[in-house]
This record gives sequence, C-alpha cells and structure tokens, in this order.
Amino acid sequence: MIRIDSHVEGLAELDRFLATLPDVLQRKMLVSALRAAGKPIISQAQNNIRALFGSSTRYTGTLEMGVVAARQRKTGLAARVNIKTRKVRGAGPEVINGVRKPRGRDPFYGRFLELGTSKMPARPWLRPAAMAKQDEAGHQLNMSLQKQIAKWCKANGVKFVAGGI
Repeated sequence: MIRIDSHVEGLAELDRFLATLPDVLQRKMLVSALRAAGKPIISQAQNNIRALFGSSTRYTGTLEMGVVAARQRKTGLAARVNIKTRKVRGAGPEVINGVRKPRGRDPFYGRFLELGTSKMPARPWLRPAAMAKQDEAGHQLNMSLQKQIAKWCKANGVKFVAGGI
C-alpha cells in the first residue's frame, strides 16, 4: 500500500464548515474531491506504464486500462478513494498472445511489477506517479471541494468566499 502524507493549511476552517453539513453530504463531497485528486496520479501512472512496458512485444495495455480510482465502501464515516487496478469492464473470454483467457484481461500482475517478486526486481509505476503528482493532486482536491461547497452554498443561500471558508 502506498501512503502519501502532505501538509495542508486551512483544515480547521474546512472541518468547522463541513461539521455544519449532514454526514451523507460531507462524504459525497469528500469522495468526489478525492476522485478528482486521483485523476492526475492515474494519468501519470498510465504514462509510466507506457514508458516502462510499452515497447515490449507482450504489451497488451491491460494494466494501463485497468488503473482506476475506486471508492472503498467499509470506511465508516471517513471518505477514502484508492487508486488500484481493476479488471477491464466487458472483458470476457478471449485469446491473448495465443493463450485462451477464460476471464479476459485482468491486470492483477500490476502489484508484482510494482513491488517485485523473489525472482524479479521491482519496476515501480504507481509510487513514482503518486510522488510526481502529489502537489497537483492536492490542488485538484482543493479546487473540487471549493466548487462543491460554492454550489451547495449558492443552492442554500449561504455566503461563500473561495479560499476563505
């Protein structure tokens, strides 16, 4: 599991504002903002995959297509979005590189490339993407939350000043 910690200012004000909203609305706003923050990381991860593995004759693009942002359901009141690999939608039985795959394309092997195995060194593609796009992801999170809060405030007749919650 890759964990990135960063320093963000203004969280006390944001926390006070969010405390005034219903729990369901808080989670919706946070999950949506976290998905927006994950987009630059996903894009960079896909670029890393193409750069590292795209020239291989066995490259199928399965891992690249399988990198997604997915909400984790069992987190109680917290909002959490994971960037992980997921089986490509609509992938049924097919023949890939001469081998019949009954379940289609599955990017399960991404973890082995990222972390390595006892027989293969690590060739990380996700961690470098997360580190490279950390600042942009924070900016996207901020912008998405501001948009959603402004929209809610406008709909409910509350005065909102962007950047100063």
